Amino acid sequence: MSLALLNRDYLLSLGIEFIINYLRKSRADEEHERRTGEDVLKAQKELMDRVLEPLGMPYDQRPEVGSGDKISTRPVFQGVIDDLRVKKYQAIAVKEISRMGRGSYTDMGVIYDLIVDNRIFIITPYKVYDPRNPSDLRQIRFELFMSREEFETTRERLFGGRVNNAIAGQWVAGPAPFGFDYDKDTKKLIINENEAGIVRMIFDYYVNGVPQADGSRREVSFRALATYFSKKTLIRTPKGKKEWHPHQLQQLISSERYIGTMRFRTTQRVNGKVVQRPEEEHIIVPNAFPAIIDTDTWEKAQAKLIDSSHKPRNKMDFSPCELAGLCVCHKCGRRMVRQYSVQNYKTKSGATSKYHKEFLWCTSASCTFLKYRSVEEDLLEVLRHFSNLDLDKDILQEQLSRLIAEDKKVNHKEDMSSYIESRNKELKNRMKFIYEKYETGKYTDIMFDERKAEIDSELQELTLLEAEASKSLPTEKKQIDIDVVKKNLTSVLEAYQAADDKSDRNKILRSVFDHVIVELTERGRGRIPAKYVLYPVLKPGLVARDFFSLMSK
Repeated sequence: MSLALLNRDYLLSLGIEFIINYLRKSRADEEHERRTGEDVLKAQKELMDRVLEPLGMPYDQRPEVGSGDKISTRPVFQGVIDDLRVKKYQAIAVKEISRMGRGSYTDMGVIYDLIVDNRIFIITPYKVYDPRNPSDLRQIRFELFMSREEFETTRERLFGGRVNNAIAGQWVAGPAPFGFDYDKDTKKLIINENEAGIVRMIFDYYVNGVPQADGSRREVSFRALATYFSKKTLIRTPKGKKEWHPHQLQQLISSERYIGTMRFRTTQRVNGKVVQRPEEEHIIVPNAFPAIIDTDTWEKAQAKLIDSSHKPRNKMDFSPCELAGLCVCHKCGRRMVRQYSVQNYKTKSGATSKYHKEFLWCTSASCTFLKYRSVEEDLLEVLRHFSNLDLDKDILQEQLSRLIAEDKKVNHKEDMSSYIESRNKELKNRMKFIYEKYETGKYTDIMFDERKAEIDSELQELTLLEAEASKSLPTEKKQIDIDVVKKNLTSVLEAYQAADDKSDRNKILRSVFDHVIVELTERGRGRIPAKYVLYPVLKPGLVARDFFSLMSK
């Protein structure tokens, strides 16, 4: 019905006694507001006041400051729905029907059912809609559901633009990452030299170790590196905080953007929701922007990142002791730690005597608790046993074969098969994606040929990798050169005895032992020590002739 025919008496005859005016900014309004600085909600309120005041009906106004696609993200509109449901208001005034929402079809259904079931009139600047009028109801359905379709079409078009820009090497993932600035003219990243210097320092310290007072470098984990930056430097995090977090450094080290590679993950929409899946296509653009880190440093950092061997976790203020990171509790599987304390005793003569307590301790309740130096001596005795020149070589061959850990570079067939299967699935999904884009006209013939050729090449490489992985592994264990092992272990024992620093001794032991499982068989009582069994696992490199050159790396 035209507004020109409306008046107070007519509205009362329809049962309308109170109107709620819902004000909300659209995305176009927000863009206009950013561009001009105009208060869009104020202008919208003035427009609706000019429509409602002449009607002579009482009305409330409910402005929604933020825009949102869903009812669940609009608290003001949720309150409007509650009031309409209890029939506090008989009509809702909006600038246009789409202002009530462009959310999911479920949300549209909620609004539509509410309007129909309660005969809620909709007042706009141009028309009053009566849900009992078939033509008005048809228009309401059209406005509600087509507004969602328009929204989805707009979003797809915008996202398609982001995809094309990403392929062209332009930055489309929000604010410029740490180490870079955003060039508004080229829409690409350029190096921020001040931040890039910090990135280079982080990579350098992670790969080569942090500098020490004597000029040497100390190898560190992410935890120790975070402690170093937090306590020993004035360098702030990308967000300007003093405290660095290990995970923050790990993300930085693993990010390909620092060698100039941009990775942009495409998304899929299901019922209006963004769903990201691991198998979806990644747009990978090498040399999209200048590299901060050279390839050699990057590769060394990634090699260290994927190294699964355990490193002792010690604070930067302390050096690891001899057994740090080596011993594992048989009962619970946790790494065991050193516990040291000094206890004062008074002798019968009244003098004070100090008793130094040093234990190897599992932090789990009621678990292993052993004398530290006893375990250290037993491990050295293991090395002495295998370096004994008088022992039979066949016996040593059998014993060492059981104790030496399998080489991870050889025993990887199962992991490789899993990787090949996952990678094959990802490439097939990428191929399906580019076919869809080509068929819908998003990709040109040239773009399609380039993307398809890239995936075909990767599939061919994967086929070769699969053929290599399918080759049967040798069933016979490699013969161990006992003379080489004895020589290596003799040199290890000599180096251990000659080393004065506990950290150097720890490095020597970790070069020989992959880990040592400690099983408590009988608890100690008073002066009676605990009884235990050690199950040492030796590193494969121990059998190599160049063992000491490997150990020094």
